[in-house]
Amino acid sequence: MAQFSARLPKRQKMPTHQENGTAGGETPNDVKAGGSGTNFANGYHGEKSAEKPVDDAETTVSCGLGSWRPNCIQKCANAKMFCFVLAWFMFFEGLMYSGFFKGAITSLEKQFRMTSSVSGTLATVAEITTVVVVTFVTYIGGKSHRPIIVGAGSILLGLGSILMGVTHWWVEIYDYGGAGQNLTTNQCTAGNGSDSCDQGASTGLHPLFPVLVVAQIIIGLGNTPMMTLGIAYLDDHVKKADSSLYLASCWLMLVLAPAVGFLLSAITLTWWVDLDRVDVSTVAISPLDPRWLGAWWLGFLFSGGLLVMMGVPFFCFPRALKKPDDDWEDIVPDSPKMVDTGKEGPKDVVVGMFRALKRILTNTIYMGITFMQVSALSVTYAFGVFMPKFLESHFQLAASDANSLIGLATIPGAAVGLFFGGFITKKFKWKSIRCINFCALTNVVVVIMYGGLWAFTCDNPFIPGLTLPYRSENATNGITLQAQCNTACNCSAERFDPVCGTDWMTYYSPCHAGCAGTTYTGPLATNYTDCSCVVAPTFSATPGKCFTACSARAQGFVALMFFMAFLAAAGQAPAFMVLLRSVSEADKSFALGLNYMAQRLFASIPSPIYFGAAIDGACLLWQTTCGQRGNCWLYDNTRFRQSYLGLATALQLLSIVFLVVAWLAVYRRKRNQDAKEDGDNGEESRKTKDRRPMWPLSLFQRPITRRYSEERIGPFALYDPRSLTYSTETINEGYTSNAMVNPAFVIESATQI
Repeated sequence: MAQFSARLPKRQKMPTHQENGTAGGETPNDVKAGGSGTNFANGYHGEKSAEKPVDDAETTVSCGLGSWRPNCIQKCANAKMFCFVLAWFMFFEGLMYSGFFKGAITSLEKQFRMTSSVSGTLATVAEITTVVVVTFVTYIGGKSHRPIIVGAGSILLGLGSILMGVTHWWVEIYDYGGAGQNLTTNQCTAGNGSDSCDQGASTGLHPLFPVLVVAQIIIGLGNTPMMTLGIAYLDDHVKKADSSLYLASCWLMLVLAPAVGFLLSAITLTWWVDLDRVDVSTVAISPLDPRWLGAWWLGFLFSGGLLVMMGVPFFCFPRALKKPDDDWEDIVPDSPKMVDTGKEGPKDVVVGMFRALKRILTNTIYMGITFMQVSALSVTYAFGVFMPKFLESHFQLAASDANSLIGLATIPGAAVGLFFGGFITKKFKWKSIRCINFCALTNVVVVIMYGGLWAFTCDNPFIPGLTLPYRSENATNGITLQAQCNTACNCSAERFDPVCGTDWMTYYSPCHAGCAGTTYTGPLATNYTDCSCVVAPTFSATPGKCFTACSARAQGFVALMFFMAFLAAAGQAPAFMVLLRSVSEADKSFALGLNYMAQRLFASIPSPIYFGAAIDGACLLWQTTCGQRGNCWLYDNTRFRQSYLGLATALQLLSIVFLVVAWLAVYRRKRNQDAKEDGDNGEESRKTKDRRPMWPLSLFQRPITRRYSEERIGPFALYDPRSLTYSTETINEGYTSNAMVNPAFVIESATQI
């Protein structure tokens, strides 16, 4: 009976050129580092590496500042403590930039008279700054003291956030159109007024808008080291099998932070913006009024102070930590050549940078994953900036309610998904093939779920004169704010002061509703009476827009977004591990910098701009002062939904295209790597080809990656060959009984016994 012995010989590592006695410069992939082996602890990226002084060996792996290195803090000189500090830095950064800032966008539009396009542009200033400096920060900083640079970035982030907040004291007191005025001027009275222009009124973009731009530039400078040098430093000092869990823990804090930021902004936005400069009891509008402006500036001051303090611990971490022993094997990229010739000159830096750039840009796996992330993150950034606006407009919610829903549902889904993706990657010890398969599965499911978002449709609110004609008017005459019921009122269109009639119609203002009387409770108008345009027995109206039954659909919309965010985020952690493993350790920091730059250049910078332009195209009512256009008061729900969700769905489909490119490249590299190993293991194996199936039998099946010289079994064997001997008939019995042929199991060489 034909049998073969399924013994498992230990894989022998390929001898290096130093072991063979050959010179380090004989092949383009040789590594020469002073004869002591490859050392990437300092984050080397280029062609040269400065030799570390022998007398500095102890201080480079111990915690402290300068010569102050007490023994009591040396327990902190490990990757776990660095991960802890980096995770909290990410949390405070996300709290400020992705939480408070995104939650305050609509408030900033009112305070500084911005359109959605302008606010979207402001949101990209920090990203543009990152794109400009990220190449130099990651290449030069990768060979410097990385923790110190990360700490300096945290302090810069804090200073930029504080600058955003202090502009509150530099702008004038917010005028919502009622302060210091007789509120009866917006009622139906003879000679009420017209659209005459007050030349003293402020028009156009606020003159302090450039200060916000400068603050965003500072934030962009501080943002750069966190996701590049910080992540690379952490990944360099943990075992590769554990790296996904460490990184997922950091990302978990980064994604949870916006949820906390949105919830805190929901609280601060219920407080009047000038609570420190005016008597709040004299404010004659409530948070339900679209003209309400909350205290947006408090969040920037709070998070800015935390970020400044968070930067201090990074200055105590050493230049390099003690690296763990690791025998992890995966898709192995070509390593760049290192020559130990001392310090680099400017020419050497430029030459080394361009050579590293060529290696990275010709890496198909890296480029496919990067642009998959670009497409997916374009949706994420646009949703972060405009999702509160979409919920407010489409479902007729208050700003605080919209921020609360996002903070409680959507963002936690992404946070849990990121941690889940990192956990299962470590739990099942997935390598690149399993990781990219899981990412492909989650992305396909997310695209399918986008169809569910389109089911949550809401019609435009019923606003006579804007979305439908007055009842007293003939529809053939068109839609206009002037009607027979308010002709004698001589109403001005300068002020959008919506009221809800007892007929459940939202009217442009009390004047346009034909209301002649007002009932007050303190400074607040609680009821308008004698409204000639309201068709109901009481002929009255209350301040604010009418609530609609469609508002309840927001909960279902956000619930679906929770599961979509969970799946999308769960696939990102394994995909990022593929990206990290696709480049050499010498190029890692530089590659992460380029990846970060691509995300900013092609995702976070343009996506808020073109999403904002599409949203502006759906505006029905603009705020105007003396002919100058400000922010939008009212949107066409149908056009808003089509533009917003249509762009998001298209970008998600595009991400799958790039993912397929990376998926094919991963399998191609693994096949080439296996073929190379087979060629080194014996003359017989050189004549055989690895017939590994393109799609694995199971995502959770752990492959046997050992290779054999003469008796070799397929990588997806359904048994453990480490101690037993099987007959050919016994092995094939499981397949023939199921009437199937499994190409994953191939006996390439059998020994006759």
